[in-house]
Amino acid sequence: MNEFTETDDALFFSAFTYAAIGMAIVAPDGTWLKVNNALCAMMGYAPQQLMGMTFQDITHPDDLGEDLRFVNQLLAGEIDSYQMEKRYLHREGRVIHGLLSVSLVKTPQRTPRFFISQIQDITRKKEMESELARMAREDELTGVFNRRYFMEMATREVIRGRRFREPQAIMMIDIDHFKKINDTYGHEVGDQVLREMARGCSASLRGVDVFGRLGGEEFGALLLNTDSEIAGMLAERMRRGMESLAVETPAGTVRFTVSIGMATFTEPDLSLDALLKKADDALYEAKKTGRNRVVAERATPGAKQPARDGMRTSFVRLEWKKEYESGCPLVDRQHQNLFLLANDLLSAIVSGLPDDHVDTQAKGLVAEVEAHFRDESAAYRAAGYPGADAHNRIHHALVQDMRATLERFKGGRASVAELFELVAVRIIREHLLSEDRKFFPYIQAAQSC
Repeated sequence: MNEFTETDDALFFSAFTYAAIGMAIVAPDGTWLKVNNALCAMMGYAPQQLMGMTFQDITHPDDLGEDLRFVNQLLAGEIDSYQMEKRYLHREGRVIHGLLSVSLVKTPQRTPRFFISQIQDITRKKEMESELARMAREDELTGVFNRRYFMEMATREVIRGRRFREPQAIMMIDIDHFKKINDTYGHEVGDQVLREMARGCSASLRGVDVFGRLGGEEFGALLLNTDSEIAGMLAERMRRGMESLAVETPAGTVRFTVSIGMATFTEPDLSLDALLKKADDALYEAKKTGRNRVVAERATPGAKQPARDGMRTSFVRLEWKKEYESGCPLVDRQHQNLFLLANDLLSAIVSGLPDDHVDTQAKGLVAEVEAHFRDESAAYRAAGYPGADAHNRIHHALVQDMRATLERFKGGRASVAELFELVAVRIIREHLLSEDRKFFPYIQAAQSC
């Protein structure tokens, strides 16, 4: 039976019921004891529906942990109240952003009685903040970084690269004869060409690279962990991609080319503006010598490139280290081999090798991954790893995702960035170097390999 009635405190419950913000009285176990009209309207539930749930049921999973930590601190007497921004799940599935304020009411014996929660809907405020942040960093026409944000991000990465002696490359990309496109087809078509050009260039880069529109038909890109050889391959791939791009417009099919100027460097003493000037000088040379070409120069001619093994360059930076070892020689050998195969595949993709060559390498990598997963499963099962079944399900999902992504890439429906994300991030970094570490202690303790 609900212990709270209007007669307990008519003034409090009148204010509670008709408050303009969401209010609730919540039991220590999270069940609602009383909810007001504003909260029900905010979450999309009738009062009786909401009363049959807990606050955990409508809390966004990513915010639940922080909320429960505060709740535990309240119950332990470490704090008297707390406030946090928190996401809720509306009955229709959309996300509601709330400003939650909570205090704990105790019995005369100082034991927890109930929480009083106040929830202010700040969804519109968060949406406006997000939109303002987007406008501050994105070019309105193309959706890529604007000049100001590109300069900010690129400066930060150049400083970081200098600290870690990381090879980098900066590119200036310009559409050839863009004025002629505008004069012939009109500015609306010119804008469409800029959007398609930006989309195509973005697809040629990894998610970690910095790409933006610097002004007019001129774009810039900073390539991270990229030496001169791979930077040249990537720039040439981008140039060929733009050359083969057909933009369908109301005025007809428009084709265009780009010229690319590039400067590569390691530990530069130059500022970002000076590096861009080097790339711009190379771009001018590309324009002067016929357009539709890549011209590169070294911004730091005395700098040495990192040692590499064939095509295994710093562009993908999949480097095996001793601390990655599991304690099982078979698993470790296979992990090292997968690093090499993944590097070869990514280098083949970036360098624009023929599709049949990439397909052959991709199929070989998939086969090796599947064989490794079988051997690895046998190893951690023999070691008594309790998460074996769950780990096997992750293996199965990764193989299916890999096959699907490679098929989409072969059909031109997946970008280089997507393939890089799958191989370098999801399979190597997140799985081999993170998820796999969960069973290492069992293998090492069992010494079953």
